[in-house]
Order: sequence, then structure tokens, then C-alpha cells
Amino acid sequence: MSRQASLREVLEHRARLLARAEVERAKLGEDFGALRGFVIWVDRGREAAAYLRAHPLAVAGAGVVLVVVFRRPLFRGGWLRVIRRGLVAWRGIVALRALAARLGR
Repeated sequence: MSRQASLREVLEHRARLLARAEVERAKLGEDFGALRGFVIWVDRGREAAAYLRAHPLAVAGAGVVLVVVFRRPLFRGGWLRVIRRGLVAWRGIVALRALAARLGR
């Protein structure tokens, strides 16, 4: 008889603990609901960082283009200079692709 009473007490204690856990879970959900927007932005930042890590060639190419374009005013010296800068940027991107291919092997 005492074994059944002990089992019943354990089951009642378990039921109380489960109910308490449910209440605490709901309270945590309410407390952290205000942080949801912030967490979404953090997740987006992490995804962007992962993309940039996975595509270093895109980052390097964009950097080369920015350096070439913003080094001096774009149209100073006419179209020939603009075309030359574009060629330099294109050659840099091609060289970076070749380097990335060699490092990727």
C-alpha cells in the first residue's frame, strides 16, 4: 500500500512541476517578445556575414571597383579614363577569380 501511495505522490509532484514549467515558459515568451525585432536583425546580420564569408571574391571585387571608381572624380579626363578604370577593375576581378580558384583546390 505504501508503494502505491509513493507512486501517486510522485505522479502528483510531476504534474505540479509540468504545470509550473508551462507557466514559466509562457512568462519567458512574454518577456522576450519585446526582443523579437532585435533578434531578427541579429539573425539577418549573421546571415549576411555568412554570405560574405562564403563569397570572398564578391567582397574583393566590390572593394576593387570602389577603389577604382572613387579614387578620383569619375569623369575627370573624359571617357578614356573611365574605360581604363573599368579595364583595371575587370583585370583585378579576373585575377582575384584565378587566385580564388587556385586556393579553392
